[in-house]
Amino acid sequence: MAEFVSPPDLFRVDGENVHLLASTSSTSQYLVFPAEPGRPVVELSSEGTLYTWTSQEFPPPSPPALKDGDFRAYGVGYVEFPEGLLVEGRLTSCDPEALTIGGRMRVVTIPFAGGETFAFEPVDVNESDRGQ
Repeated sequence: MAEFVSPPDLFRVDGENVHLLASTSSTSQYLVFPAEPGRPVVELSSEGTLYTWTSQEFPPPSPPALKDGDFRAYGVGYVEFPEGLLVEGRLTSCDPEALTIGGRMRVVTIPFAGGETFAFEPVDVNESDRGQ
């Protein structure tokens, strides 16, 4: 299986913070993600709120080629950013105890198919605020 290479303009890592890169739309006044080529880039906050989520409980059809037993259920959700944009992405958890609609989520990077991509991780309510 080929290694996954995340597009270089999808996110930016700044120390402990990861920022998704959106842009203004070429057809409206709204922000879009991922950023459209040649448009002014808007760096989203490193945190947003969980709008909704579900879990993927069965392996997707081919391709991706998975060996028997390699699949594990994972969460997928929409996170709403202060900049007014909803972004769909993988969640680091699919545990209903860890995911609360309206709860704080932070953008993180995770390994994916030999490369790295972004995901959303619940912020522990006892954790002190981090820079956005």
